[in-house]
Amino acid sequence: MYIETENLIVRNFKLEDKNDLCEYMLQRVDEKFEGYPWFNKDKAQEEIENRSKSEEFFAIELKANHKVIGNVYLGKRDFNTLELGYVLNKGYQRKGYGYEACKVAVDYMFAHGTRRIYAETCPQNIASFSLMEKLGMRREALFIQNISFYNDDKGNPVYLDTYEYAILADEWKK
Repeated sequence: MYIETENLIVRNFKLEDKNDLCEYMLQRVDEKFEGYPWFNKDKAQEEIENRSKSEEFFAIELKANHKVIGNVYLGKRDFNTLELGYVLNKGYQRKGYGYEACKVAVDYMFAHGTRRIYAETCPQNIASFSLMEKLGMRREALFIQNISFYNDDKGNPVYLDTYEYAILADEWKK
């Protein structure tokens, strides 16, 4: 995938994106809603190698300075369905970049035959589900204690509820 928008380039990852990837992944090590507790600087090379070969992770590059500021995830699921995910560098959040990147990625996937796209987020993550709603996705479910990204101080998983949002190709408005 390679798509240019007004402000961004949404594209496959390259090995040269390692430092930018490392920067925003390190910001999320202890993140409450989608943490990456396993990630550290030593894992950056392995992670960029995996993502540069992946057909599910796409870099969000800012055209103004060619910095990778996050990623869009479009994971393949059964029944011609994709799971949408997105992560942005904290310094670039709340500027419309997440919406801009997700909109073109979703548009691209629907134009290439995807039937359904869904996404999950915690009810407390207002910014995330607001983006989903702005994309035209509808809330379909609330899953109780559905996912865990971190453990409590005793090492037990802390489970979070999640909303599921989705949209069908024939509902998508460009």
